[in-house]
Amino acid sequence: MPDARISELPIASALSDTDLTPVVQTANGASVTRRATIAQLRSAVSTGQTAHVRDYGAVGDGATDDAPAIQAAINDLQNRGGGTLGFGPRSYRIASPIVVSGTMVRLQGAGFTEGPGAGQGTWLSIDGTGFTPFTFTGVAARGSAVRDIAVQQTHAAALNASWAPTNYPFVFRVEDCLGGIDFDNVFLVRVNRGIYCRNSGRLDIRRLRGQVFTTGVEIDECLDVPRIHNLHFWTFWTSDTNVVRWQQANGDALVFRRCDGVFVDQAFVLGYRSMFRFSASAAGNTTKFYIGQAYADFVKYGVWIQANGTDGQISGLTTQGEIFNAGGTPIAGSAGILVDASNTRLQVGNLRVDDAEDNAIRLNGSGNRLDIFSLRCVYYNTRNNGAAAIHLADSGASPPNAVHLGAPPLLEHGNGGPLVNAGTNATLAMQAPAGRAARPGLAVGGGDTGFHQPAAGALAASAGGVEVLRATGAGTVTLGAAPGGHAFEVVTPSAGANRVQVAGGASGSPVAVLAQGGDAHVGLVLGPRGNGALMAQLPDGAATGGHARGANAVDWQQVRATPTQVASGAQSFIGSGMNNTAAQNNAAVVAGVANQAGGIRAFVGAGQNNQATGTDSVVSGGNGNQASGLWGWVPGGSAASTRGQFGRGAWASGSFAAQGDAQAGEHVLRAQTSGTAPARLTADGAAPGGGNTANLPNGGTYLVRLMVLARQTGGSAGTVGDSAGWELGVLVRRGAGASATALLGGGTAIAPTLADAAAAGWRLSVSADTANGGLAIAGTGEANKALSWVARLLSVEAVG
Repeated sequence: MPDARISELPIASALSDTDLTPVVQTANGASVTRRATIAQLRSAVSTGQTAHVRDYGAVGDGATDDAPAIQAAINDLQNRGGGTLGFGPRSYRIASPIVVSGTMVRLQGAGFTEGPGAGQGTWLSIDGTGFTPFTFTGVAARGSAVRDIAVQQTHAAALNASWAPTNYPFVFRVEDCLGGIDFDNVFLVRVNRGIYCRNSGRLDIRRLRGQVFTTGVEIDECLDVPRIHNLHFWTFWTSDTNVVRWQQANGDALVFRRCDGVFVDQAFVLGYRSMFRFSASAAGNTTKFYIGQAYADFVKYGVWIQANGTDGQISGLTTQGEIFNAGGTPIAGSAGILVDASNTRLQVGNLRVDDAEDNAIRLNGSGNRLDIFSLRCVYYNTRNNGAAAIHLADSGASPPNAVHLGAPPLLEHGNGGPLVNAGTNATLAMQAPAGRAARPGLAVGGGDTGFHQPAAGALAASAGGVEVLRATGAGTVTLGAAPGGHAFEVVTPSAGANRVQVAGGASGSPVAVLAQGGDAHVGLVLGPRGNGALMAQLPDGAATGGHARGANAVDWQQVRATPTQVASGAQSFIGSGMNNTAAQNNAAVVAGVANQAGGIRAFVGAGQNNQATGTDSVVSGGNGNQASGLWGWVPGGSAASTRGQFGRGAWASGSFAAQGDAQAGEHVLRAQTSGTAPARLTADGAAPGGGNTANLPNGGTYLVRLMVLARQTGGSAGTVGDSAGWELGVLVRRGAGASATALLGGGTAIAPTLADAAAAGWRLSVSADTANGGLAIAGTGEANKALSWVARLLSVEAVG
């Protein structure tokens, strides 16, 4: 159709690079019509301005590795002095690294539709680990950008309780650019790690959103104000409980290491361990950061500071610490602000903390200062364990921690938890103008020094900015610091006039704490809180005060040679004396010198150098005695030992050369039979061993008076109550080992000394036990008769 009008030509279908079109050009002042291909037109239009990835072979089918084509385009732009690299609305698979280093390149996408995976718009799909998909490096790359692009990764693990993301490295890595790289309108959905920037100031991130599992953005060595605006991390891919709870245990939305003046504004994250994490690197820590408006939902720590010396400001922050899909249950250990560092400085304008398991704010370390103008805590102390809204660690000898509140905080649903924890050297100061109430009472001076009104119906006094006294209309007076951090509190009873009187004493006289009042009889209570111990001295880690006491222990001892001589076991007790130790749970020493209750529930009454080391063992008194076995007991005397045997008693009045070498003793043994098989009698009724039979030490001799009783308790033959008894004496000795044990007396098949007629056939056996080195006592009954056997052994013992 050579003469056809343009309007008469058929409508063109999709254009290819080889299609022809007329072009009117000017040559020597005249217009000339020439032919050109579509590829020629595109090249001419883009020369010096832009390039498109499909011009370099990118397919965008989601299957072909388009990384080499994209790299070729970047390399070409480098030769042309940089520019914009366009991406069409397709899915480009990235299976090898892409590096922007020698020029400025802007990766320009066609936008995207938010969703769980590749849809409309420009998508980058990554399914391989072991490489960084995009790296911007070198000063020549400054001014590069990533815009209007979505990124997805493949995470194939089953969505169950053991789910974890595939361990991909960061998608974008900005390194050693010494200047700004921009990210604008980027969508990171189902991505393990998002953007990493190091040694490249002026990083600018705007409109970043998605679901990132491990780290959203991490910045280090950025010394020239990096910026993050309009951040939104949400469950775009999946709100599966297993995935979000993994994020709550492992994921950090924003990590800052060595940064100067980082700006963050309009930020929201859902389902992370931390929203803002301030850590250190070899280059240092973050200073002078600024956070505008931020909201952390289902996040364990809204702000988590781990690096010493971190400082910055927050304009407004709301943080909520619930476990995802758990009906409001808070994450274990959750806190709106957690400081695990020292010498940090943080200023907050408006702070709301919801759903903290214990403390809404927690400052560990030392020398930290937190200033909050307006504070609201909702649902803290959820375990109802007395946790405070603000926990301030005791810094010991280091500079104390401090919190300054610009106004009285709003504490809601705290289960009665206080504002600040007790037992700390830290301070909390609250600035409230004096006299601004309907009935201000006495108002002299201000919140720093003088009298002022910290709350309605209350009067306080401060010195040097630290509150030292507060009185309330309810009749409570606190001294030493603001309530919750004070050292002394006086509470007026609601009715009656019983009271405590504290009286000083003249020289040579004691001071007194007395119960007084209108009642004839008034009790006096010294009540520790929770698991606290009751003691006569303050633990100081030295002999003067000793180590810390056990939970709910009572320790009235005031003299010790070493710091370990205290009631250190839970619920243990020392009544008085000196150098005594109660080292196990529920152990007790009443008095005496250098006694040790070293077994669980062990007891030493008095005396000196006594040891009750067996569980439930007892030494009533005396000198140098030891009850070392389960249920062992020593009534008194000197130098007796139960030799670690169960239920054994021992007593002596001294020794020849060693403890227990000249003593008397007692055992009670038992067994049950139901037929004609013989049964060994032991202290606990179990199989014979080293601790539950009458065993001798090496080189020992016992003269034993033995009494054995057998009584029928059941069976199909005989009569319940039939009984038999034996009385006999034996001499047993042991040489250098258990096998060298010999017996004089005893024997096998010993008939009863006394017996009912129906019990005359029962027999006793007494022999040497060469396996355990002692006395073997066994009873033999009759068929179809259940018998209980009990033996008492009274012994005199010599060793050596």
